[in-house]
Amino acid sequence: MIRGEQDPVPGVAEGSAAYYALLFTPKSRRDALAAVFALGRELDRISIRRGEPSVIQTKLRWWDEEIRRLIKREARHPITRALVSEASLAGIEGLLLEMVACTASLAQSVVAADDNKTIEMDCRRGAALLGTVAVMLTDGRDADQVLIPARNIGAAGRLIDLLRSEPALQSSRHLLQPEATAGLAEGLAGVPRERHAELAPILVYGEIQRRRLGGPDLPQEPGSRLTRAFDTLRDLGTAWRTARRAVREQAPSQHRETK
Repeated sequence: MIRGEQDPVPGVAEGSAAYYALLFTPKSRRDALAAVFALGRELDRISIRRGEPSVIQTKLRWWDEEIRRLIKREARHPITRALVSEASLAGIEGLLLEMVACTASLAQSVVAADDNKTIEMDCRRGAALLGTVAVMLTDGRDADQVLIPARNIGAAGRLIDLLRSEPALQSSRHLLQPEATAGLAEGLAGVPRERHAELAPILVYGEIQRRRLGGPDLPQEPGSRLTRAFDTLRDLGTAWRTARRAVREQAPSQHRETK
């Protein structure tokens, strides 16, 4: 298992946008989606930002091989074993490999001190991650219809995470924040209305990131316990309203079909 028995949203940091996306994912889909987010965290840990390049590349080659084993239904790692029975596996294999490839390119750009390439690779990996989630939520049905908006949301969300966690990016915030804003807006508007209910976790992820985009310009020290509690309540309220609205938007068409 890749989660603790009491953890309702395994494989992600508590309070992250992914955490709320999983919280509003049907339980029947949660373990598989959690495995994808857990893979994202494993790639973060390998990271590119520290450690010997040769060790990083060895670990990434292992993950590339492991995903190829997953495609053959021969997975070994708990994360990939959780995806063996995934119905949309054929539709996500390329996206999973893209996550690993982006991490490898990111390692090279860090060594070369190429900040622009580093941001680009980070965002492309975020795009592949959320694209994978969207395809899984729809079981691969009309994947092209949901993949582009999900990738836009994922890339913008990753950029927002970087702005909030990397002090060195604050000097470029005036350039990067409008890019993140536009990516989120385009992605959220691009999710087909008739798919809002099944893609509610994607919408939750995007709306949480949009709320946080308006936060402090600089990474902050942890606030008081009361401040953190209010932030959690605001995030939870945003997630709940988004998920509820997504379901209600589809209810009229469902009702007409039953008449």
